[in-house]
Amino acid sequence: MNFQDVHTFQQALDVAPPPRVNSAQDRAEHTARQRRLLVAQEDERVMAEWRRRHPEDVAYEQDYWARRREEDTCRRREERLDRRRRKALASAQADIINAGRRSFFAEEDERWFDIWLSTSDDTNDDDDGADDWSDSD
Repeated sequence: MNFQDVHTFQQALDVAPPPRVNSAQDRAEHTARQRRLLVAQEDERVMAEWRRRHPEDVAYEQDYWARRREEDTCRRREERLDRRRRKALASAQADIINAGRRSFFAEEDERWFDIWLSTSDDTNDDDDGADDWSDSD
C-alpha cells in the first residue's frame, strides 16, 4: 500500500488490513514468518551497531575478501595458462600425426582429450562451482 503519510514499517503495519488467514496452520505460518522478519530486522540493527563500534574488524574483513578475490584471480589465470599449454601440446601432437610422423602420445593417452579444452578468457569464473563470491577478471 502506498500512503504519503507512512514513513516507517510499523506505521505501514498499522494502516494495512490484517492478513488473510483461513486456518490454524495459516496463522501458525504467518506468525512464524513475522517472527523471522523481526529476528532479521534485529540482526540487521545489531550488525549495523557492531560495524559502527568495530570499524577495524570491518576493514580486516574487507581486506580478507580482497585478498581472497586476488588469490582466486591468480589461480584462475594459472589454470587458463595450464589449459593453453596442454591444448597446444595436444595440437602439436596432432599436427605431427597429420604430417605422417609418430607422436610421443600413446593411442589411448588421455592427453589427446586436451585438444578440446577451452582456452578462452571469456570462460565463466565460477566454472568449478566453488567460487560464488568471486569477481570477474
